[in-house]
Amino acid sequence: MVDQSSVNAWLAESVGRLQEAFADRLVFVGHHGSWARGEAGDQSDIDTLVILDRIGAEELEAYRSVIERMPEGGQGASGLLSSVPEMQARSRAELLQYFYGCKVLHGSLEGVVARPTAADLIEDARRKASNNLLVARHYLLYPHDLTQKVHVLRYPFKECVYALQAWWLAREGKFPGRKEDLLGAVTEADDKLVVTVVRDWGETQEDRAARPRHYVELLERWSRGMLLRLGRVPAPEPGDRG
Repeated sequence: MVDQSSVNAWLAESVGRLQEAFADRLVFVGHHGSWARGEAGDQSDIDTLVILDRIGAEELEAYRSVIERMPEGGQGASGLLSSVPEMQARSRAELLQYFYGCKVLHGSLEGVVARPTAADLIEDARRKASNNLLVARHYLLYPHDLTQKVHVLRYPFKECVYALQAWWLAREGKFPGRKEDLLGAVTEADDKLVVTVVRDWGETQEDRAARPRHYVELLERWSRGMLLRLGRVPAPEPGDRG
């Protein structure tokens, strides 16, 4: 997609096709990700969350047909297709990006799944920091070609951003959806560094190749620090800032 107006037109057409294919079985359509935040780049996909009342092989085929009939065969389409029972079975902490920073195109999440509470958000940030710590420390302690491994760390660094968003929302009751918003909110140097790494990932390939250990050490250091920081936070009561 070349610009926001093209993305908006694509989204409107996709909602129309989904309504035609599924009628009142279409529960929700939301638009999230970089285009929704106004942070899209040349390689950005169009991310949507589509919820149906139920999903089986027939629904998967119908949805695939909708995407294939979109302009350019649906190239650039991404996101999640889920059913109501599947959404309700997920951890509420995983739903943060769908409740905050998601543009509603059809239906509503209210009554389908509950908003994450502060306790959910803290636990999600803790899990992300813990997982990233395992990954980064493994790369640092055991034989690996860091010049290769550093380039697959984009998603772990994005998990740092998601963890910071969850932590800030739980702590302050505000969601810093854009990376610039998050940079303006956090004060710790490593917090700012991991957000900057994600924001500038496409521009740092040469630097990553030249200094791979710097990036792996940053991921390890931030994850360790965040995990310890969260360990000092009293667990919020269920329902707090839910």
